[in-house]
Amino acid sequence: MSPRSVPARASIVYLHGVGGLRQAWWRPLSRSLGGLTVDLIAPAYDDLLTTQAQVRAQWTTEPDRCAADTERRDYVERQRRLTDLVDAEGESTRLSWPAGLPRPADIADRLPLAPMLRAPVFGLDQVGRYLDDSARRAAVLHRVSSAMLRAPRPRVVIAHSLGSVVAWDLLADPRIDIDLLITLGSPLANATIAVTATDFPYHRVGAWLNVVHLLDPVPAGRGLRDAFPAACDAFLPPVPDELAPATALSRFASAVAGAATSHLDSTYLASRTVLAAVREGIRAAPDLSPAGERSVAS
Repeated sequence: MSPRSVPARASIVYLHGVGGLRQAWWRPLSRSLGGLTVDLIAPAYDDLLTTQAQVRAQWTTEPDRCAADTERRDYVERQRRLTDLVDAEGESTRLSWPAGLPRPADIADRLPLAPMLRAPVFGLDQVGRYLDDSARRAAVLHRVSSAMLRAPRPRVVIAHSLGSVVAWDLLADPRIDIDLLITLGSPLANATIAVTATDFPYHRVGAWLNVVHLLDPVPAGRGLRDAFPAACDAFLPPVPDELAPATALSRFASAVAGAATSHLDSTYLASRTVLAAVREGIRAAPDLSPAGERSVAS
């Protein structure tokens, strides 16, 4: 049988945040893929972070080689093309913050974030358990890496909120290659998260897009590029242009109302910037077959 007689496939791996997997996470994406056959893989791991039972697991990885200079240069070129894609989409913006009003990052820096992440409110204690309990973290990483290694390439990884912390930890695993990493509403830039320092695997990641809604309280208006130079930041406006009311007052009211949904994955996944990046990442496989079944593995 000729290799070309087997339909080529790609995969989107979704890493959820606190609260677990939202079953309809894939719907905005499916409408943007143009009928391509894509495996949708969403490992659920919230049970490991909510159970009171003791979790026993260990996470060890083999040492990875350092990326060669040519591989770093190739990565920079891919990031440049990704930046051009974001700019061409025309959605990303930088908010000129009104004089006299505190910036979200300034407010966030004054909050007692460390105890907040251990409080049983809005599921935030799941973040604390992941950060504090090495066995739970190991169990999560084992489950996610097992699912990811079964995902066909090209492999687009979309990581929302806590999922972006999981994705960062997974980059230490030399078995894992990611053709496009997209982080949404990520807290990685906050020093309280204190992620493990590691050399970025330029040879195993095709490109990295980080998307921030300017009203999202988790990233607090901050991108990742300052702390993680390998990332390309895109900033979603408080109110999308196509939905913006006519007057300044009504725009402000809409922005305040939209702040309540700014951190939801549904808000991020519906953005033009994310959908364009996913399409581009999937097109890395020239032989993708038209419409076929989608599978969701958990």
